[in-house]
Amino acid sequence: MKRFENILVVSPPGVETTETMKAAERLAKRNGARITVFDAVPPIGITKRRSADYSTDDLRRMVEQARSNELAELAAGFPVEAEIVVSTGTLFLEVVRRTIAFEHDLVMMPPDQAPGVSGLWRASNTMHLLRKCPVPVWVYRSADTGTGDVLAAVGPFEEAEPSQLDRKIIELGSSLAALQGGRFHLVHAWGLRGETLLRNGRVSLPVGEVDRLVEDAWVSARTAVEKLIADTGVSAEDVSIHLCKGDPFVVITEMATSINPDVVVMGTLARSGVAGLLIGNTAEKVLGSLDTSVLAVKPNGFTTPVSLP
Repeated sequence: MKRFENILVVSPPGVETTETMKAAERLAKRNGARITVFDAVPPIGITKRRSADYSTDDLRRMVEQARSNELAELAAGFPVEAEIVVSTGTLFLEVVRRTIAFEHDLVMMPPDQAPGVSGLWRASNTMHLLRKCPVPVWVYRSADTGTGDVLAAVGPFEEAEPSQLDRKIIELGSSLAALQGGRFHLVHAWGLRGETLLRNGRVSLPVGEVDRLVEDAWVSARTAVEKLIADTGVSAEDVSIHLCKGDPFVVITEMATSINPDVVVMGTLARSGVAGLLIGNTAEKVLGSLDTSVLAVKPNGFTTPVSLP
């Protein structure tokens, strides 16, 4: 994965970040990348009866320095030198602003929720970043399988034509699998829109004609995937392709359970340049249920709704 050169590792308070740091270190050594370890502490609330010896700014600096010292101890155990940065504010907002201001190209973090919780629904800052951060976000969970396998979810395709986002997902997923020494899997959920209605007997369409339309949908999906693989230069021997008929949420989650990859790479929305469209329905449901690490990608042109200071 040679594309990432300026990695921001987010260390939420009270969340174990050691394994995330190890993963960032491996990636940084491979890419010659810089690492910044980051956190944001909440604003200090003081009353009018505060001590005259300390101003709000004094207390803010003291809290930021204390947290910086904790992060420095965390980073000291790794051979790759890391910059330590602590700011004050809401964590996900400060991460997005830091990412834009300092041109970070990857955000890595453990989910900010209690250990053992399924999905990411309770990981508030994590979900905000998956919705709003303009660069890829790698939500890192300790790899239990150790296989290095990667599952990339692509589609939907319009007119059998892969999107720029699909190509980005394949490029990231295949290079990550190579880096980890694992198998690269591609999954695409396909189907004929309206097939149930066409088969319910209320539409005057012969069964054979519906079957033909389903066959056409499958051929279209296969053609798009083959074009996607060819466009990205991935060798057919280096990828296991899974064309599965069904609802994308069901297909992706079932494949993730079956393959048990270390990482699932997926897009969080299909359209670009839409500030109000934060995440697609399928991505929202999948991210809420997956228990693997996730590398989430947005299309070029995505506009974050987070305002800059």
